[in-house]
Parts: sequence; C-alpha cells; structure tokens
Amino acid sequence: MRHESFACAAFVALRRKYKVAIIAGCDSEFPCIADVSADFVYVRAMGTVEKEKMVYSKAAIAAWAVRAQVWEAGVAPIDLPLLVKPVAKKRRDVFLFVISGFKARNPAAAQAIIAVL
Repeated sequence: MRHESFACAAFVALRRKYKVAIIAGCDSEFPCIADVSADFVYVRAMGTVEKEKMVYSKAAIAAWAVRAQVWEAGVAPIDLPLLVKPVAKKRRDVFLFVISGFKARNPAAAQAIIAVL
C-alpha cells in the first residue's frame, strides 16, 4: 500500500469486509496504514539507517517491540495514526519484518526487537 490513495477509510473498510490484512509499511516515505483489517497484523518496519549501530536507535527498537505487544494484545498502538475506528479488542498474531533501509544489518535489528520482547 505504497500510494497515498490507499490511505482512506474506504480502503480499510474493503479490507475488513474480506478480512485481508493491510501491510503496515511504517517509518518510511510511504503512508503507514496501521489499521487492523484481519485476524493478524502484518508490519514492515522500513526505516533502518546505516548510522545506527543496530540500524535503529534503542528508542526505535523499543517502540517496535511495544507496538508488536500492543497489536498482539488486540489494541492499536497510540503512536501510529488510524484512518478509521479501531476494531474490537481481540488477541492476534503479529508478523513484523524489518526490511528496506540499511538491509545488510536488518537481521540484527530484528534480533534486537525480539530481545526486547
């Protein structure tokens, strides 16, 4: 969902109708659509940078860990914008991938997030 035209309530409603997950591609130049639309959450953390030792700052690693825990608990992270009213609270699996950005060290960032969890 890389084009801003997808960042609208109608898109979220369509995905929810068919229970198709929205790929929340966050912390990049693309729109972050953090609305839950399926029984699981699919997230692409895309903001890794070479200048950070773990390609994310400690604060960013902690933030991703908290977001994953919040989504898993069935609620929406308060620091990511939503386009529509959140769905009812329901525990769900969270698939969080660290991709893009400084790719060579993305596995280290993923491991750092896991360590915080």
